[in-house]
Amino acid sequence: MIDQANRDIAAFQRAEAERRFHSRQHADAVHAIDAVLFQLENLNLQGVDRVPAVLRRHAGRILEGLPAAETEEAAEALRLRYRVLPLMDVMFNAQELLFRLRDPERITERDEELGA
Repeated sequence: MIDQANRDIAAFQRAEAERRFHSRQHADAVHAIDAVLFQLENLNLQGVDRVPAVLRRHAGRILEGLPAAETEEAAEALRLRYRVLPLMDVMFNAQELLFRLRDPERITERDEELGA
C-alpha cells in the first residue's frame, strides 16, 4: 500500500514537472513572438518594407517550433514572409495558435465575424 502511494506520488510529480515544462515553453514562445513583433513594428514605423535576413531567420526558427498545421490554409497562414506587414500577420497568427493551444475555447474576432 505504501509502495503504491509512493509510485502515485512519483507519477504525479513527473506529470507536474512536465506540465510546468510545457507551460514554460509556451511562455517562452509567446515572449519570442512578442519580441519579433516589436522589431517588425519598429521597421514598419521606419518605413522599411523588407524584413532583414537575421530577423527573418529568427522568426523562421520560432515558426518551426510550432505544432504542425492541420490544414493547408493554416499552414499558409504560418508561412514565413519576406515583407514586414505580411510577416507581422504571420506572427500574430502564430501567437493566436499558441493561445488556442492553451485555451481551446478562446474566442477570436474571426470567430465573432463568423458567428461562432
